[in-house]
Amino acid sequence: MPLTKEENQLLCRVETGSPMCDTMRENFWVPLTVSVKLVANGRPIPIRVFGENFVAFRAGDGRVGVFDEACPHRGASLLLARNEDNALRCIYHGWKYSVTGRCVEVPTEPRNPEAFCRTVPLKHYPAREAAGVVWAWFGSGPAKQFPDFEWTRVPANQVYATKQTMQCNWLQNVEAGMDSAHVSILHSSWMGQPGATPSYVTDDLAPIYDVDQLDGGFRYAAIRNMNTGNKYIRVSQFVMPWYCFIPPRDFPDGDRLVLMSTPVDDTHVTYWNVVYNPVKPLSPSYQVPAEDPDNFPPATVGGRENAWGQDRGAMARGHFTGFAHLNTEDFAVGESQGAIADRSKEWLNAGDRAVVEMRRLLLDLVKGTDTASGKIAAFPHDKIDYQTVRAYADVTPDASSWRRLVA
Repeated sequence: MPLTKEENQLLCRVETGSPMCDTMRENFWVPLTVSVKLVANGRPIPIRVFGENFVAFRAGDGRVGVFDEACPHRGASLLLARNEDNALRCIYHGWKYSVTGRCVEVPTEPRNPEAFCRTVPLKHYPAREAAGVVWAWFGSGPAKQFPDFEWTRVPANQVYATKQTMQCNWLQNVEAGMDSAHVSILHSSWMGQPGATPSYVTDDLAPIYDVDQLDGGFRYAAIRNMNTGNKYIRVSQFVMPWYCFIPPRDFPDGDRLVLMSTPVDDTHVTYWNVVYNPVKPLSPSYQVPAEDPDNFPPATVGGRENAWGQDRGAMARGHFTGFAHLNTEDFAVGESQGAIADRSKEWLNAGDRAVVEMRRLLLDLVKGTDTASGKIAAFPHDKIDYQTVRAYADVTPDASSWRRLVA
């Protein structure tokens, strides 16, 4: 069944004051930017999450600070601030805020400035780094458990994170990550090439899904018939609210992929592409894949007016979609669904089973939040063994073997 318009709004609206925003802020650490963008004593960078503007910066001693962008004095942007002495100093009147979020200097206050400093209400947020990603906690109370997946603990040469901004709602990106059926079609021109899924995903365009419910998410096997008579099994896993674990192309010990989707506002999302290997350094193709990991993979060029930069000449020469990067194909179809897709008009089939399951879980969670009364749904962090979450793939004559593979 398609979602109702009301359910679609409940899932998609993520700006301040919405039930989904409250649910996310009070339950989950939020990935903000790649660590390399923050230089010690360097320029503060803009961060936009949940429709609000923040700044992030790295102090001289290496610590990361995340503040509201507006100086609490008169609202000047702290993007303009001086980064000095492990603090930001607003250039308007010189008010200074330590990386820990305390006001430490108010040069324009003539009487007892130290006492006045203690009254300044700067909003700051706990931050931490893992896997080359800067995260923040935006909840009102003590931070909940950090999702210490295995990829957040591996050495630096075993993980690489990039991000890109898409012009559509966050949920459209999560859905693409949980949709194994589209891989055989949308990405068909890339199958079998270095860095892509093996070519036998195109042997069967209609995989059968087998789903296991888990605390905080689910895992599923997309089972395809191969021309050899074997089964190609891709086991993906979803952990709320935005973690999609994608199987390795070379199994059992190939590089794996994690997708994340940070809600920028109702109509924009930060797409995260985290490649990691739990047992060895990444393959050479992932060692230095981007000049700017903050702006990669390539974004779409334009929009509906020029078909998001699609190259019809390339299609005439045999390329299925006419896009020059596999991920740009996902960006184009996601943005083409509209700023916020209307899921009440969908006509779903069996190939959408994982997407439907993901929506149901998110709906069940957010329906536990009542913004008006202040009741917030609670996510079961304590029931999840984050270190065991992993995607798998296999070729086997026995389709039922996938549960033994992930046991």
